[in-house]
Amino acid sequence: MDLVGQTNRRRGWIVVVICFVALSFTFASRSSISMVLPIWATELGWSATEVSTGASLVLVMMALGSPIAGNFLDRFGAKAILTSGLLALGLGIGATSYVSETLFYYVLFGIIGGVGWASVSIPMVTAAVSNYFVKFRGLAIGIGVSGASGGQLPVLTLLGAMIAALGWRQSYQVLAVVMFVLATLVYLCLRPPLKEPNQRKTAETALENDGLVSRLGFLFANQTFLLLLGAFSLCGFTTAGVIDVYFIPYAITCGFTLVEGSAAYGIHGLGNLAGVILFSWLADHVNRPRLLASMFFFRAITFILLLFISIDISVMFVFAAIFGVLNFATFPVIANIVATHIGVRIIGLTLGLLFGGHSLGAAIGVVFGGLMFDLTAKYEFVWWLSAGLAAMAGVFAIFVKETRLPPVKDVLTDA
Repeated sequence: MDLVGQTNRRRGWIVVVICFVALSFTFASRSSISMVLPIWATELGWSATEVSTGASLVLVMMALGSPIAGNFLDRFGAKAILTSGLLALGLGIGATSYVSETLFYYVLFGIIGGVGWASVSIPMVTAAVSNYFVKFRGLAIGIGVSGASGGQLPVLTLLGAMIAALGWRQSYQVLAVVMFVLATLVYLCLRPPLKEPNQRKTAETALENDGLVSRLGFLFANQTFLLLLGAFSLCGFTTAGVIDVYFIPYAITCGFTLVEGSAAYGIHGLGNLAGVILFSWLADHVNRPRLLASMFFFRAITFILLLFISIDISVMFVFAAIFGVLNFATFPVIANIVATHIGVRIIGLTLGLLFGGHSLGAAIGVVFGGLMFDLTAKYEFVWWLSAGLAAMAGVFAIFVKETRLPPVKDVLTDA
């Protein structure tokens, strides 16, 4: 058993590095929309609404595709899902470099690319890493998913310089090649975790007899899953739904320049990196439901701070740093809870469904924030509502009961 555990940890750290790099490029490629939007408006004559429609299609595909990808990951392993996702991204991004009509942009970037982003995402990486670790699971997850925050910053900077030097079409073609190279790397280097020989047959039989309907029935009858789904859906509204989209426009309405708002958002990204590592480590050592609840409650307080950033630029930077620390870090804590309360045996499907709820909450936040600004020309009500929803997410989290014992069925498959 010790030999199996050591082998899995060794393989697991290789997976962590690969996933860090993969998330760095996949998140940077999705964030590149903000850089090419003005170029497309000038060169192709596309409106901001047309460009944002393609970006919203990505969110829809992620919401729909994450549970499917998670279920496939549980059955066929991380190698198949991550490789397929990277290939889809290479195809979608590479083909987008040749488009001139919005219809092809919607299909290639929004739908095909959306499949790739659903397959190479934070929940899929979390599920992949979780299967290799027990003792260091939280830390390993934190390092792996931090590529989505800190890892994408240098990649996005490099991509911006490349677009300025080569143009967006050539830059997207280079990015597509990188995706194909990463897909090859995943296929060649990602090896599945080992199981004890006397446990393998029993575990495989359990999976064969455990259909999707029974898995879904189990999850939606599970109190922990429902509480986490509620909390993480509200989390999506307050992060990807409003902050990621409306923070910089709000900063501009408060009298700050685009450069100052972007700089604050960059600090938010660095806070993400620090928060993911810190809270992933804490999840291995403290009461996790209370930790998660405290993160949501503190997030609620930061929205109140956000209402006063016009006082001074330092207030805006303080908000960005604190909110960043509390943003991405919620997911590794949730994944750590899932691993022990529900089990790694169906962790892909579980995290995929949770991320689907998060994406749906984000989509609602995007629509609501835009509607409220159109009606009032202000964002203040959005921030007050977000504070209340973040506090409600904390209430959901605090009702989760702590236990670090894995489910009985999971003992058969967790190395």
